[in-house]
Amino acid sequence: MRLTRRLLPAALFALLPAAGLALAPVPAKKNIVISMERKVIRDMDSSGLILAFILEMANSARSTYSLTEYDYRVVVEGTDYFALRTALDVPIPVENDKTTRISLPIKVTYADLLERVPAVADLPKASCYVTGLMIFADSRGRQEKIPFAFSGDFPVFKKLEVEVKPLDVKTLTIGGAEFTLTFAIRNRNSFELVLGNLAYKLEAEGRTISEGLVPGARKIESQGEASFSQPLMLDFFEVGREVFDILQKPSVPFLFSGGFQFDSAWGEFKVDFAEKGDLPIVRAQ
Repeated sequence: MRLTRRLLPAALFALLPAAGLALAPVPAKKNIVISMERKVIRDMDSSGLILAFILEMANSARSTYSLTEYDYRVVVEGTDYFALRTALDVPIPVENDKTTRISLPIKVTYADLLERVPAVADLPKASCYVTGLMIFADSRGRQEKIPFAFSGDFPVFKKLEVEVKPLDVKTLTIGGAEFTLTFAIRNRNSFELVLGNLAYKLEAEGRTISEGLVPGARKIESQGEASFSQPLMLDFFEVGREVFDILQKPSVPFLFSGGFQFDSAWGEFKVDFAEKGDLPIVRAQ
């Protein structure tokens, strides 16, 4: 009986492979865990934007690990956009039993994107995913390599069109003038905008005709437009006798510039504009 009891465990161990129950190696537990907290759109204008993934890195080890390098690949609408490998000059520490938050920014330039992924030209928004590897090391040189994969959408933003209408001069005397500045803003995007305060400056033949601030809170629907009319008065003793001569002409070279903020489903952004050309002048008969 004693012999049987001693040999029974060994006999069972010998039978395990034969029964198809081979033991698999247990993967080592990772000390670093990466998760996405949120994603945001930043610095959007007609040239591009930044899609930022806000990541949280948790460290369950007894010692501090530091992010020393990473690489990632960006795919937009199923097509490779770009890949990047970066070694950090200053490693980012992730202290033990704490969470560290970082931003992983993806810079999208529309001109480059349209060249590499032409299909996005007809899309209101593009989908992308990012896959990569982050490498961490502790003070003893032990490394942990953590793969990651995140996805997100971003808008293909179309420039807002600003059109200045003919200058409507109501009265024109040797001392001053009354006129109306009218302009429109068109939204060719697939989402509506809510405009904030708009600062503008109108120049004709290099002379400032008017500048000011238009109150905001105007909504522009997708594929819609908003019109603005500013009744204005000029004192030629303040702005100069040359402006009287300018307003006598049928049309003049002009520059209409400024900026405004708008709110949208993608966030709040700032837009600058500068439109120039030939401005017709209409005088009351």
